[in-house]
Amino acid sequence: MKTVFLEPVRQDLQDFRRYVINHFGGAAWAATRDKIADAIAEIETHPRRGATPPELVDFRMTGYYEVVSGTNRIIYKVDDETIYVHLVVDLRSDLQDILARRLFRM
Repeated sequence: MKTVFLEPVRQDLQDFRRYVINHFGGAAWAATRDKIADAIAEIETHPRRGATPPELVDFRMTGYYEVVSGTNRIIYKVDDETIYVHLVVDLRSDLQDILARRLFRM
């Protein structure tokens, strides 16, 4: 399967990279990056193994899944032979708040 990181998540990851390096150092970023890469490889192998994000159940949004990678959630959609990564967010983040802010940014 092909994986596509949508533009907003690319920007989020760049911001996240800067934050982790500035606060915890390059080694911490390398470990985080490797965990995310490992999770993406697992998603590509078993794309529908992830759980449906509970915040999306009420909206009846189908085809969306999440996996946990370290202290992050990776939220993605499976569409035919492509995986679209929508979010990589800290587990402690309020997903509904993030989705609302993302919606109003568009």
